[in-house]
Amino acid sequence: MNNVSSIISLIPIVAKGLESVNSIGDILTAENVEDNRKKKKIKDVNGDIVFSDVSFRYDDNDTPILEHLNFHIQPGETIAFVGPSGAGKSTILNMVIGFSKASSGKIMIDGNDINTLNLNSFRKHIAVVPQTSILFSGTIRENITYGLDNITDDELEQVLISSNLKEMVDSLHDGLNTRIQEHVGNLSGGQRQRISIARAFVRNPKILILDEATSALDTISEKQIQEATRNLSKDRTTLIVAHRLSTRRDADKIAVIENGGIAEFGSYKELIQKHGIFYEMQKTQI
Repeated sequence: MNNVSSIISLIPIVAKGLESVNSIGDILTAENVEDNRKKKKIKDVNGDIVFSDVSFRYDDNDTPILEHLNFHIQPGETIAFVGPSGAGKSTILNMVIGFSKASSGKIMIDGNDINTLNLNSFRKHIAVVPQTSILFSGTIRENITYGLDNITDDELEQVLISSNLKEMVDSLHDGLNTRIQEHVGNLSGGQRQRISIARAFVRNPKILILDEATSALDTISEKQIQEATRNLSKDRTTLIVAHRLSTRRDADKIAVIENGGIAEFGSYKELIQKHGIFYEMQKTQI
């Protein structure tokens, strides 16, 4: 009976192992595996981004998601992308990261065609704060610094202050060494999001990708995250999917994505004075 019981206890472990084998198999048999061999490695990024007549469609769909996009983002600028759900805002961000490739046209990073770059070297200069925070089992410190082993306590302290986490961490008995429970049950949505922002801060990126996620948070958490986001985007080229009125106002330029293209492009003041699509969108939030 003991032997049978031991075998039965192994079943969940074997099942997990088979899931991992299947996942590895999916990667090994995938046709579109990223190949960075013999491509240009870059050590520094300024954050100059140009979309030149860029179009995108999925391989299994003849209808393009985006067509003939043309815009220029200067180093250090914050660009907010707004528009209806499914318009292609997240697709633009994925093309900048290199997750999605343009079907036609060129995306230039500091004068280099993104298709000629070693994306591993390029992504070292990018930080992404997703709409849904992804945290791992471990301590808060490990979640902020994962993948980095040269972060000093002074640097981490500054990151906590800039991301509005200092007060929360200081209130915990184990501070940064507090372990995150399964399913992150001991952290609120706002705290999880600020840990994601701190994770981006500690990497000191040149290009920042933000998918704003404050609509489901309480007023205090939303205010803290907005302040942390402003701190994070200073002096960095920032691309953000903006749902909130305050975020749109803070951006240097706003791109209204509609019907597969850029319907309007300009500063908040310029688009409001134009009394066009963006003006009508703002009236629904005021």
